[in-house]
Parts: sequence; C-alpha cells; structure tokens
Amino acid sequence: MMAKSESKQESEEEGVLLSPRQRIAVVIGILPAGMITGMDTFAVGVALPRMQGVLSATLLEISWILTAFLVAATVFTPMYGWLARRVGRRKLFLIIIVGFCSCAGLIAQSDSLEEIIFFRFCQGFFGAGFNPLLMQIVLATFPVSQQGIAFGWLTTGRMSGIIVGPLLGGIMTEYFSWRFVFLTNIPLGMLAAYLVYLYVPRGHPENTKKFDIFGFLILGIAILALQYALDQGQTLGWFDSIEIIGATLLSAGALYLFVGHIFLSRNPFLNPRVFANREFLIGLLFGFLLNFMVFGYAGLIPPILQNHMGYPVISTGFLMVPRGIGTMVSSLVAGAMLMKYSARPISALGICCIGGSTCWLSFFTPDVNAVYISLALFIQGAGFGFLSVSLTTVAFQSMSPSQRADGTSVLSLFRRLGSAIGVSVLVTQLARSTQSARQVLSENYTAHNELFKHLPLPEKWDLDSLPGLLSMEKVIDKQAEFIAYLHDFRLMTLLMFLLLPLVLVLRIKPPGEMEEHPKYTKSANKNR
Repeated sequence: MMAKSESKQESEEEGVLLSPRQRIAVVIGILPAGMITGMDTFAVGVALPRMQGVLSATLLEISWILTAFLVAATVFTPMYGWLARRVGRRKLFLIIIVGFCSCAGLIAQSDSLEEIIFFRFCQGFFGAGFNPLLMQIVLATFPVSQQGIAFGWLTTGRMSGIIVGPLLGGIMTEYFSWRFVFLTNIPLGMLAAYLVYLYVPRGHPENTKKFDIFGFLILGIAILALQYALDQGQTLGWFDSIEIIGATLLSAGALYLFVGHIFLSRNPFLNPRVFANREFLIGLLFGFLLNFMVFGYAGLIPPILQNHMGYPVISTGFLMVPRGIGTMVSSLVAGAMLMKYSARPISALGICCIGGSTCWLSFFTPDVNAVYISLALFIQGAGFGFLSVSLTTVAFQSMSPSQRADGTSVLSLFRRLGSAIGVSVLVTQLARSTQSARQVLSENYTAHNELFKHLPLPEKWDLDSLPGLLSMEKVIDKQAEFIAYLHDFRLMTLLMFLLLPLVLVLRIKPPGEMEEHPKYTKSANKNR
C-alpha cells in the first residue's frame, strides 16, 4: 500500500517539470525568499546591543531574541515534510512568507522583551519552512542534470541576504531605530510572495498520510533538551551540572524512542527510507559540519577582528563581505561544473579551500594586514560554496521524489543542529584554550625571571607595584585569548581535512549525466 502511494506521488511530482524559460522564472521567484531568513538573523544580531539598552535587559535576556527564533526553527523544521504533502508547496510557501512578515511587524510594534521573544518564537515557526520548501521546489522543477545550477543560484540568494543583513542592520539601528530592522523584512517578503505566487508551481497536496503526533512530540523533546544543554552548558559547567546531565540523558532517550518509532510505526513522522540512501547520509554529515563551521566562524571572526586586531564594528562588517562574495561566486561555478564533473573533485576543492583558509588564519598575528584577512575569508567563502552546492545536489540525485519532502526536512534539521552545536563547541574550546594558554604564559610572569630585569619594560608593567601587576595580567589575558582563537582555527583545519576521505565514497558519475527517469524524458520532449 505504501509503495503504491509513493509511486502515485512520484508520478505527480515528476509531472511538474517545466520548460527552460519557466525554470528560470522559478529561480527568480525563489531568490528573495532565500534571502529573507539570512538577512533577518544577521541584521537582528547587529541590533541586539542597541535593543539591550533600550529594553534595559541583561545580556542573557536579550540573547533570547535570537535563541527563541532558533529553537522554534529547529523544533518545527521536520514538520514541514508533512505540511508540504498536506497543503501543497506553493500554498504553504505563501503562508509561511505572510506569517514570517506578520510576526516581524508585530515585533516592531512590541514594547516589552516578553512580547518580542514570543513573536520571535512564532516567527521561528514560519521561518523553519523556508529551507525545506526551497529545496523541494528546486528538486521538483529541475531535472537531475540541472539541479546543481539551481542549487548554486539558491545558495547565491541566501548569501546575498547574509551579506546585506549586517550592513542593513547597522544602518537601520544607527540612523533610525531597531524597530526598522524588523520592518525591512516586510517589503522583501511582499516581493517574495508575489514572485512565488506568479512563478512557483502549485504542487499536489496529499491527503492520505495522517500527522504522527507522538513522533513529533518525542523528536521535539529530544531537540529542546539538546538545545538547552548546548545553550546552558558553558554557564553551568557542562557535565559537572546535574541539569546538563539530565537534559543530555533526556535528549538521548527521546531520540532513541524516536528512531525506534519511525522504523516500527505504520505512519511514521519521517520516512526512514531516506536514511538508506548513501549519498543522502553523506550529505547529512557534510551539511551538519558545514553549518558547524559557518556559524562557528560567525562567533569567532568578528570578536577577534574587533577585540584583538583593532577594527571598529563597521570595518569588521566590510571585512566579512569577501567571504559572502566568495560563496556566491563559487556556488555559481560549482553548479556549472556539476554539469560535466562528478561531485568528488568539487567537494574536495571545497574542503581544501576551507581547510587552507583556517590553516592560514591560525598563523595570523594581531597586526596582520586587512588584505590578507579579506583574502583568507574569500577563500573560506569559496570553499563553503563549492562544498554546499555539490553535496546538496548529490544528496538528492538518487532519491525518489516521494521521499524528498522528508529528505529536505531532515537535511535542514541537521544543518540547524550543526549551527547550534558548532557555536557551543567552539566557544567552549575557546574558553578552555584561553585558560591553558594563560597558565603557560603566567609561568614566566614573575619578578624572578631574569629576562624582565634586562628588558626595557613600560612603567605600567612595574612588577613591584600592584597597578603594574594588574596591567601585566591584562596583557597576558588578551594574549592568551588570541592564542586560543588560533587553536580553534587549527582544530577546524584538522576537522576539515579528516573529512577528505569521505569524498571517495561519492558517486563518480556527474549529476549532469545521471540517467533521467522515463517520465522526465517524456515530459522534457513534450516541452520541446
């Protein structure tokens, strides 16, 4: 019965293949929708310090504006596989765009932190659907041979939002108000809704599969418990805290129940067959680690530029732009390369670019030239583009259309988890490395060290006075933290190059030469 249902949906999905001109229109239609969440997240991040002062909130309280969105987006992402089948892609896409922008308007009108956090959570519910639906639209409207190019354009749209977001957030916050940061979502959302309505195919709702409430609840518990452990781990001392141990055990137990449930249930929340696809499993792993790196860098590079290299906030924002440009350029190049080459060399190139850039960053000094920083970040961004487009394309090239809704939701979920875990792990590693480096530096920091007696030291470093000792301790703390950043970059380098052997298990045949399904061929001939 299940095979019959999947076969029926596969036929329906393949029937939406469009002419080349229509496919271009679809790409144009989804680009603004691809921009909106990235632009919102990075623009809000820039506005948080101003919002903290206006709302008289603590750092922990104001951080919930970002956390509430991310938690909701992570928990509700898997639901969009079921919703896409039930509602239809275009209708559901229009609903989430309108909902996302409506929440943005409500946030801009809010006067209390509690209201803002509540509406940000609601906005996260709608925002969770963007990535799965964008991927579903590409997969449903492009043949396998052209999906690489489509994903390249989609990645370009996302990165343009990430580039514009910090600049727009800074301008709106500095010259207008933090409320305008949220209001800027509305015109972009209106454009996205108009283009989606105009160009995106409707999709076929499926009314046979009921919603698996038990599967949704236990997966939600697993994600929430893991998110709590990651958010509070550094504050509570990780596994020295009973709360963190309890949250970790709860997450592991709920995940165990969920895995058993989807394999034994007749009506699972997610189709377990997606995990039987080798390329998709590799895509999950790389998608997780890619977001681990992307959002880990977002937490490391701006602080080191501002606190240790002396760049002001605006200059830091401009120095981050080359990374986005590198991703945009390489995404388009990767999409074109996938027409002729397999994903192996393109993925390997992406890994080498990311690993090479982190290795270069690990040898930087506080007085390094801005040109070298920009070049390193450009190479890093290029690596993200090559790896993201090639692995996203190959993850779905051999997947049945009936499994794509679940596949896109699972991939989006793993990427979101990679973001959360990446920030937590790298910040924890930074704190530990700082402590270790400080201990090593402090061993030589003593009045009995003959070196200090013969070197012309500044008066403020007088080791015989309390102010001198405090001044020297500040220098040691700063140097220890800078060394810790370099250790994090080396850790990332090692992690990336350890992934290189996984590239060898990918298919050798280029996606552009993958054998098309008979229905695709028939439909393509018809369009001609």
